[in-house]
Amino acid sequence: MLSVGSFCLVRNEIAFIKAHMDAWLPHLSSMVFFDGNSKDGTLEILRAYAKKHKNITLVENKDPKDLTDDYVRLSDEAMRSCTSDLVIFLHPDFFPENPKALKTLPADMIAGTFNIRSFAGEPGGPIYEILGRGTRWKDIYRLHNPDLGAHYYGYYGAQNEDVYFSEITGNAYEHYGQDFSKYPYPIFDSTLVINHYSDVRPYARRLERMERCLVNQGHSLEAARRMAPKHPRVSLESGQGFSFEEVDMPSFMEGK
Repeated sequence: MLSVGSFCLVRNEIAFIKAHMDAWLPHLSSMVFFDGNSKDGTLEILRAYAKKHKNITLVENKDPKDLTDDYVRLSDEAMRSCTSDLVIFLHPDFFPENPKALKTLPADMIAGTFNIRSFAGEPGGPIYEILGRGTRWKDIYRLHNPDLGAHYYGYYGAQNEDVYFSEITGNAYEHYGQDFSKYPYPIFDSTLVINHYSDVRPYARRLERMERCLVNQGHSLEAARRMAPKHPRVSLESGQGFSFEEVDMPSFMEGK
């Protein structure tokens, strides 16, 4: 059976990090965390888990600017720290809905997709599923393969999301988005479903993330600051093709 590991870049993720590790640990052979100088207790939790679980690797004190300014290079470094056959890129607010799907990956798989359900809300208030956003990501890879690539890194939401690890392959491919049939190797649908609590954040944090996203898409900072408050994922109001359906509060968010 293929071994499946993960890597995760974190900074100040106290709301999610313990529940994230508890949810994924039983299903992964290894977990690699790069921490960007967390100051909210995240690092202490990571240290405690790394001390208790030999299959957790913690790399401390990465430059927090790397998490935004040089995300691709840092992701590359984290990925190359993994030792499993396959590796999956996880955000700290990713939680598996059907983790047993990881046990059925084919032995010859080069890259695979998983499906995303996205959620939003103000901590302590109702939680909504975001309906209308893209829901299939290519983020499972075979390590040490000449066709190794990364989808979603680079500029979030922009057309140049595909950034292949040039240090490994020496190549860069055109952006194909979710038209997986165009990729230079077959993409396997893992059937894994991940619940992504990307916008279950205080308003100020949602606003900051959206401003950065819009700037990465090519908008000026002034325009981004004008547009961000009106975006449905910030205001939590339906519009622009997005709608919101209230769901039960996940157990790890209760009381927060």
